[in-house]
This record gives sequence, C-alpha cells and structure tokens, in this order.
Amino acid sequence: MIQQVHRHRYRSLLAVTAALTACGIGTGSRTLLIAAIVPLLFVLQDALATEPSLTNRLSVERELSPEAPLPGQPVSVTLTIMNTGDSTIPDLRIADGVPTELGTIGGDPRASAILRAGQKLTVNYSVNTNRGTYEFDPVQVRARNRSGTIMIESKIAPSGQSSLESRVGVDDIPLSKQTMNVTGPVTTETGGSGIEFYATREYQAGDPIGRINWNQYAKTGQLSTIEYHEQRAIRIAIIIDSRASAHVSSQPSLPTGATLCAYAATLSVSVLLDEGHTLTIIALGTPDPVRSDPPPAYASTDEETAFGTHAAMICNAAATGSDEMMTRTDTDASALAGDGGIVDQHRLLSRLNSNEQVLFCTPALDDTAVSIAQSIRADGHELTVLSPQISNSDIGGRIAHLNRADRLFRIRRLGGTIVDWKRNETLPIALSRALRDINSQ
Repeated sequence: MIQQVHRHRYRSLLAVTAALTACGIGTGSRTLLIAAIVPLLFVLQDALATEPSLTNRLSVERELSPEAPLPGQPVSVTLTIMNTGDSTIPDLRIADGVPTELGTIGGDPRASAILRAGQKLTVNYSVNTNRGTYEFDPVQVRARNRSGTIMIESKIAPSGQSSLESRVGVDDIPLSKQTMNVTGPVTTETGGSGIEFYATREYQAGDPIGRINWNQYAKTGQLSTIEYHEQRAIRIAIIIDSRASAHVSSQPSLPTGATLCAYAATLSVSVLLDEGHTLTIIALGTPDPVRSDPPPAYASTDEETAFGTHAAMICNAAATGSDEMMTRTDTDASALAGDGGIVDQHRLLSRLNSNEQVLFCTPALDDTAVSIAQSIRADGHELTVLSPQISNSDIGGRIAHLNRADRLFRIRRLGGTIVDWKRNETLPIALSRALRDINSQ
C-alpha cells in the first residue's frame, strides 16, 4: 500500500498571520495583533496534527454476482470496507476501480462515511457487461484527520473477485418436431424402436423377438408387436442477423443486437452438438472467416469435420462485425442508408436443407428481418425467432420498441415462434418460455 500525505489546507494562513503581525507592530494596533492569533492557531493545529495512517487499518473485499454474466446482463458489485484498527477514521471516502469499458447502471461506486473501529461500510452498485474479460482496478481511498488538515490517499487491492468474464450460458434451446431419420434426443409421434411405450400392432414376419408382446400371447394366443416412441435427431439451421443494421446498441457500453445474437448462436451450437443434432450455421452480412467467401458465412456438420471450430469463428466474426460496420447508438435501423439491410435470400435458402428447422437470431430492427422470416416460412421450414431487446426507455427507444414489436407480430402471423429476449431476462428463461410453446404444438 502506497500512501500520499497532503498538508496544504492551512499553510496559506501563515502569510496572513505574518501580515497581520507586521501591520500591528508597524501601526501599534493591538487589534491587529490579536487578530493575528486566529490564523496562527490554525497554522499551529496543522503543524501539530498527528498524521493518520491507513496501513493495516482497512480490510476491503469485493464480491461480483454473477461472476460469469451473459452479455448485457447486469452484474451486482458489493464492496465491503471494514475498519480493523482501534480508532475511528473521521472522514473516509472510497471509489471502486470500475473498468472503463463497463457502464454503471445502478447505485454509485463511490461512498463516504465516519468509520469507527470494527465498523463496516458496504457499497452496492451494478454494471452492465459486454463480451470479454474485465479487470477491476484497486479501490481508491482518501482519509482525513478530525480537523481536516491532513489528507491521505491510497490504493488498496481488495480480496475476493477482481475480474469477471462475460459469456453465454443457457440450459434449453427451443426445438420443433421437425426431425430426420437419425437417432437423437427428440421423441417423435411415430412408432418404432425406443424406450417409451407407443402402441401395439399385429405381428409381422421379421419383427424382433424382444418386441413381441408375450403377455398378450399367453392370454389370447395371438402374436403382437410392441412399438415405442422413436427418438430422432433434428436438422437445425442457426441464422445470425449480423448485417450492418443489426450492429446497433442503445448505449456505447452495451452489446449490439448482432453481438447478442452471436452469443446465443455460440451456445446453441455447443448445446445442440452435444445432443447429437445436425447443424448448419449462417451469419448474414458476414464474410466467411475461413474460406474468405462473400456473405453470408456458412458452415455445416454435413460438410466438415472441424465444424465446431469453423462455427466459433463465424460467431466471433458476426459478434464483432467488420471495420466498415461502425456501431450505432440509435435503435431504429430504418434510418440506415446504403445496402446494410440487403440479403441475397435465394442464396440463403439454397443453404437450407428441405427438412431443416430454423433458429433465426435477429434484433428485428428493420423490415428486411420480416422479409427473411417470410421467405423461410414460405420455403416450408419451421421457424423460431430469438430477438434480443436493445432499445432504451427514452422517446426514441420507445418508438424503436413499437416498430420492433410490430415486426415480431408480423413474423408471428407467418407461423413463426417468437422468443422475445427482454433486457432484464436471462437467455435460459427466454428460451424455456418458447420451449413450452413449441412442445405443445
């Protein structure tokens, strides 16, 4: 701990004392000589004041919750300062070292108090996060003595957490009943080999002996075969809307709509690969980072052995955008000029298999998102739209929110399932709501 001591508060009064004394002696004025005593007392107090010390007197602890937040998810920070000395600190002021990349959205990382021996000061505030790892700086501390004549400045590295990593985590992904003839984790409404009982049918030559209903044969003397719910995998295409119009955020410290969509796609790929599904990932407006092909970037488990690596590179490219995509902070992308919203929908549809379900991640900031959804539905695909909310609560943000709500309503009328990912809602909760709706179809 390095302390800096400042003693400049009453030093200027020494000149005042000298001036009054000289004038009093020169003019023989007793009043001036008596008046010189007042600033002299302050000067003497400053000179005789005991220098306080913060060494081994403060215990500082920082707690972050959650430690690994979702992008855009608020993080609660609790800073606890305890006076471990045996005397009171009459004037203590602290300021936590919040990373400059994070924006404070609630509370204040600064506080002041009179801290008695053994007493604690708790500071609570919250920050919003973007993708990446962030390091907190040491806590800045200032303390004064009782008279305020001496101030000490110091930086203390707190115990507990000093960094956080913003990443994606989710438990459920909404899946439709559109499957392919490969064994997987989704139960179908067709009979065959499996675990859960489905129905019995008349025995046919060649049926496995293990599936013969021997109980019924013992009762009736007739052979029948037991069928179970078949377990089949799903073909899923994950489409990320990373066009220029989606690289919009309501505040500079918050992730863009395209970035949030890329995060959701990143975890979706991980979860669905573990479950054995066949996947395709497409990033609109993003050149392929591996093959250098023009947009959209594309990867499929049907074509590649290193799909996971290629898909991760596509998600990263979609999250960051190109150099030409300057992040905007107005949330209605209809004002964008140029071809930022144009998509070669024929090329997009050619990348989709005929029995593939589509998970379309888009902030729905322009009408092109609706047009893409319409083309996907017209091509016969089951469609789920995951749409992160990024608009502010000011007048401009409310207008953008109404426009986005209208676009999502139009997609819902097309037969798509809408997952409205609200800003104060975690991704797992948003997806679990959609999962209940899809499973009931």
